[in-house]
Amino acid sequence: MTTQHSNLDTMVRESLRDKILNGELDGGFHLSELKISKDYNVSRTPVREALCALAADGLVEMVPHRGAFVTHVPTSTKVDQLQSYSLFLGLAAKLAAEKASIEALMDLETAFAFAQDDSLQSTQYLQSLEIALEMMEKTAFSPTVSEAISMVKRRTNMSELWATSVGQKKELNTHLITLLGALKRKKGDAAEKTMRQMATIAINSWMTTRKIAIPAVTEGEMTDETPLYSRTRAVQKAIGSQN
Repeated sequence: MTTQHSNLDTMVRESLRDKILNGELDGGFHLSELKISKDYNVSRTPVREALCALAADGLVEMVPHRGAFVTHVPTSTKVDQLQSYSLFLGLAAKLAAEKASIEALMDLETAFAFAQDDSLQSTQYLQSLEIALEMMEKTAFSPTVSEAISMVKRRTNMSELWATSVGQKKELNTHLITLLGALKRKKGDAAEKTMRQMATIAINSWMTTRKIAIPAVTEGEMTDETPLYSRTRAVQKAIGSQN
């Protein structure tokens, strides 16, 4: 694969990913290779590769002889993804506290300094928060944890998640300062707990914004047929016509 081809593949993939995660392309929407290739002025090969990559991330379903469709992700699955993200971030915080060198702690202290600046606008605040969390993740030095976090990010609109909690910036800042203190004292358990509390604030804000109420599901209520990704009527119809 040439570099140009790879760049085209990446451009199409990430553009479609953004549209799917932002809700511009709803579940069940048919992703026509021909239309996409015309829209992006590329050949169908990078489009096909982009769709396959998105299918691997669970955002697209490839239906034989019918094409690609945007996957309908149930609300319960979205919440589960965010809760998993909370666990992974907490683990990253714990490992960062236990592994951070003096130099890394100094960098983290600089990255977390924004939490004490009340004058930051929402956009600047969210950018600074993203940078601080990414730096903490890298400080954990765990490829496995980083891949787990990356997996959730590829399937979830993470910017939207944190944006819903900006109204609770004062509470977030308190947790950020506490988190930094735990990292500097190398208190892994305290860092993990604080990070998960921060993520919970964001998740609850996200759910409140969408008026989401997820009923508790007991282990006995789960079946082997409970789907991780539920097909939309459009996809079901496409599949059913092949039977």
